[in-house]
Amino acid sequence: MGSDVKSEENLMSKSLLDRYQCMLETMTDMCFSPWLISRFVRQLLGRESHYYQAKTEIRQFIRKLIEKKLAADQKETQPAIKSIDKNIFLNLATDLLRRGVFTWKNVEDESNIIVFGAFETTANAIYYTLMLLAMFPDYQERAFEEIQSLFPNTGDFDVTYADTQQMVYLDLILNESMRVIPPVPVVSRQTSHDLTLSNGIVVPQGVQIAIDIYHMHRSKKIWGPEAETFNPDHFLPHNIQDKHPYAYIPFTKGIRNCIGWRYALISAKVTLAKLLRNYRFRTSFPFEDLYFVEDITMKLKTVPLLELQKRI
Repeated sequence: MGSDVKSEENLMSKSLLDRYQCMLETMTDMCFSPWLISRFVRQLLGRESHYYQAKTEIRQFIRKLIEKKLAADQKETQPAIKSIDKNIFLNLATDLLRRGVFTWKNVEDESNIIVFGAFETTANAIYYTLMLLAMFPDYQERAFEEIQSLFPNTGDFDVTYADTQQMVYLDLILNESMRVIPPVPVVSRQTSHDLTLSNGIVVPQGVQIAIDIYHMHRSKKIWGPEAETFNPDHFLPHNIQDKHPYAYIPFTKGIRNCIGWRYALISAKVTLAKLLRNYRFRTSFPFEDLYFVEDITMKLKTVPLLELQKRI
């Protein structure tokens, strides 16, 4: 969003993260218990006040970012000829507002979706990758060797885009992590026309369907006998070349795919490179004991604790 918000009071106190968690839990309840969509039912169950408070604080936070951006633009002496950094979503949104394409509500709603969509998924993907590498230390050492060849010294170091392109084995690991534990296990879509499935069944136009990414990613018909375990070799070129392009969809596919998927992958690789170069991760929690919980984003019944050992 182009803003440094680390000093914001509601971030420092973790209250904003609590609000996002409240929203996420409420949305999950609405998906798996549709009667909770009714505001009246939520009021009866005592959930509406927490939901409303969370939604209000999040919108105030987003609105503050937008107002700061617009105020900064007004101070520019020549805003018409100022180049726009298109890598920052808020720049694009406010430019559309100035040109009359977006309303203020459009800017606020779209900004809210961008922040909400990224606030937990990337963090989960990074943690689950570290967790899996702690459970499978041989793969962790191979990743460390690759990263050490790029960054010989520990400590704080800059990671460029060119550096991330050389992290070939880390690519395999990250892809395999999101296959075994997709950040979003189920997505919904609505058919825009009658759809004939491979078994001959016709899904009529306008039907809401759910795509079970979690089980598709673990299908032995698609991924072979080791589909349910963690093995980065699944993404070696000779193993992936004959796979259907929709066999692996951590960010979904098509015109409704995640618009931030490239940024998510780059930021995850930068974070993992710094962590794996500086620390060795261990855990006594076995992979076989992982118990996954239904949610909008992937959750674990018990989150394994990780032990960190400083590398030299």
